[in-house]
Amino acid sequence: MAHPVLLIHGGAGQGSLSEQKRQRIELSLNTILENVYPLLRDGMSALEACTMAAALLEDDPLYNAGKGSKIQSDGKIRMSASLMDGHHRRFAGCVNVEGLKNPIHLARALLSEEDRVLAGQGARRKARELGLKFASPYTERARHAFERQQEGKSGTIGAVALDTKGHLAAATSTGGRGFEFPDRVSDSPTVAGNFANGFAAASATGTGEQIVEFSVAASLCTLVEAGQTLSTAGTHLLQQAKNAQAEFGFISVDAHGRLYAGTTTEILLWGSATRSGYSTLGRQRL
Repeated sequence: MAHPVLLIHGGAGQGSLSEQKRQRIELSLNTILENVYPLLRDGMSALEACTMAAALLEDDPLYNAGKGSKIQSDGKIRMSASLMDGHHRRFAGCVNVEGLKNPIHLARALLSEEDRVLAGQGARRKARELGLKFASPYTERARHAFERQQEGKSGTIGAVALDTKGHLAAATSTGGRGFEFPDRVSDSPTVAGNFANGFAAASATGTGEQIVEFSVAASLCTLVEAGQTLSTAGTHLLQQAKNAQAEFGFISVDAHGRLYAGTTTEILLWGSATRSGYSTLGRQRL
């Protein structure tokens, strides 16, 4: 029986956190880990643990996903999410869906469908057919940022997990960059931002276009599948990003329970839960 591991993240970016916000984020991440990890330890699948953790992150307006999503340049909020089951190597996601309370729940439902990645109105229609919950994602913080025409290079929430059966999964969700061109597609509903196989699982965050260009999550897991250790593959990928002045980070775990999180940005908000205990707000910058 494998020793389960759960990692979650709340985004990466430049700048610094006030002590008050740092404490709020630390409390939030720790609470989510404490809610989900005992279930994972008791036999919940990696897939369900990632879905649950991502949904809890989406429900917290501290993060740029679900309830805390940013507003695009036309005044609308469009959210994207994806989920990958590493054991069955199966991927599903939704792209630029409006008004859905938890986009990750739509991604989870689509895993059993023939058409597993849906966008826009099609994604919204499918969510209604499935009876998923809709809710307004607009917050005062998002409205103020929109009024200032403020963009952000980071965002996204994510989770990766290894369960007691040794299976891996990854989940990622985002509310976009903020004030971007309408219907811009981020990395989150792609294998560049979210990937898992039988060897590793990864969720990326940062500048979406650069995450796609480096195919971050899929590249990391493929390197591990090819025989590299998780830390070697992660360090190599971040060194390439640093050389190119790319801004992104990621969390990851392999089939042996080894975890790796790193970033080229100033901040990576992440936490982990293992049999050794809980750790939050770890920041590892290359």
